[in-house]
Amino acid sequence: MLSTLILQAALAAASVSVYPVPGMTTASETTQISFRGTTSLGAVTVAGSRSGRMNGRVREHSDGAGASWVPHGRFEEGETVRVRSQARSYSFRIGRRPTPAKTRSVRPDTRAEAESFVSRPDLKPPPVHITRAAAGRTPGFVLLGPKGGRANGPMIIDDRGELVWFRQVGGGGVAMDVRTQSLRGRPVLTWWEGRLFAGGGRGVGMVLDETYRTVKRVRMGNGFQADSHEFTITPQGTALMNAWDAVERPEGDVLQSVVQEIDIATGLVLFEWHSAGNIAVSETYRERDGTWDYLHLNSVALDPAGDFILSARSTNAVYKVSRATGRVLWRLGGRRSSFTFGPGARFALQHDARPQPDGTLTLFDNAERGRSRAIRLRLDGTRATLVRALTHPRNLLSRTQAGMQPLPNGNTFVGWGSNRWFSEYDANGKLIFDGRMARRNDSYRAYRGAWVGRPSTRPSLARRGADVFVSWNGATEVTAWQVEGAPPVPRTGFETALRGVPAGATIRALDVAGTVLGQARAQ
Repeated sequence: MLSTLILQAALAAASVSVYPVPGMTTASETTQISFRGTTSLGAVTVAGSRSGRMNGRVREHSDGAGASWVPHGRFEEGETVRVRSQARSYSFRIGRRPTPAKTRSVRPDTRAEAESFVSRPDLKPPPVHITRAAAGRTPGFVLLGPKGGRANGPMIIDDRGELVWFRQVGGGGVAMDVRTQSLRGRPVLTWWEGRLFAGGGRGVGMVLDETYRTVKRVRMGNGFQADSHEFTITPQGTALMNAWDAVERPEGDVLQSVVQEIDIATGLVLFEWHSAGNIAVSETYRERDGTWDYLHLNSVALDPAGDFILSARSTNAVYKVSRATGRVLWRLGGRRSSFTFGPGARFALQHDARPQPDGTLTLFDNAERGRSRAIRLRLDGTRATLVRALTHPRNLLSRTQAGMQPLPNGNTFVGWGSNRWFSEYDANGKLIFDGRMARRNDSYRAYRGAWVGRPSTRPSLARRGADVFVSWNGATEVTAWQVEGAPPVPRTGFETALRGVPAGATIRALDVAGTVLGQARAQ
């Protein structure tokens, strides 16, 4: 009987995952201890080999599938932490960390071209030029995060290149990974916002509703600050984020990657993975430079089984990581590839690796020379085969950044990163939409997405003599403007000029059915 109970307890413990994982050597001084697979933890005892017994409290995850023990204090660098609970008992070690790199300001470039609006003189987005807009395009807007020009911030444009919405990020910060997503079944506008350092950043995930009100600022847990490369919301209401973490290692100071899945409702950590101890510095192609950016993780995605697909630029490799153990299950590319490659299937310096519903894997192959490609690969056993490669007519070589977005109708949207272009291809690989931002600007990724914006603000008006210029930043349903007592005037772009408007007249924003969406009074 006793042996049966012991076996049952062992099997139950084996089905529970814990983070930090057993044996981790680079845990944070403020780490939670997260249990997934049970909320029956019993009494949780946590003690550091130097700091002694630590007080804390248990908080359940919002999906009811786990809980986190949250400390009331800090552990000490280098110490071993022992955890005892009904669910799992194990140990890990707190890492030693050098002084982190300072962030830098991305200052406005006054030489860069910018748009100018009478009704919104505060907005200075870059002009956008559309060079191709053929039939077959996916309905929706284009979402960009321009930086490096006159103003940095999230931006939405239409297929004519006309501005729909722009919000400038101040304080030397930028917006990256701007896109539409879904949270708890409702459409939201999201991006990463923060300040940059070297090839990464420190900031938060921004979540806005249709009125452009901020409903969440999603932060990483355990003392880490979110890097600029990834902010994905899952159907389960969690966020996939990563951080760059400087740690002391036997081979010197390295910049490791930390991946977390965050419970958006509670802010608790559901999963945490560290590259140190899982991916060796010997896998890198990058030369040592100060705190060694040996991995440069730039995308995080989930496969159908719930394991993690990670893209690392410095190792020219994509990794599959086990959710349960944090171990690397396979490597695609790099020095230790688990796969061989068919013709044209090899890649380098890649970004944005994503498993697709049809079993293929998409990624952006930045390439070391020649031209960059957006590619789709089929992984069959231990063989990687090229299914399709999309290139730009200008043979663009994107040195940094970029992404590939498969669309529901079979089309593909591509943002060319450090090249300021963005493109859409139909299901046969034909280029049907193409555009670019003004010089000195680029966008980390570019997306196409459906969006309905209903700002909580009023329309903006500015008078020039007898004329009034009107706009409504972010209002996507306005098709016409109407001066009280006069026929409607079609909306001509972000800003529309209304002629001969008397003082005190009410100006109304109308949708396609003539419904009044909002109004303001002319001075």
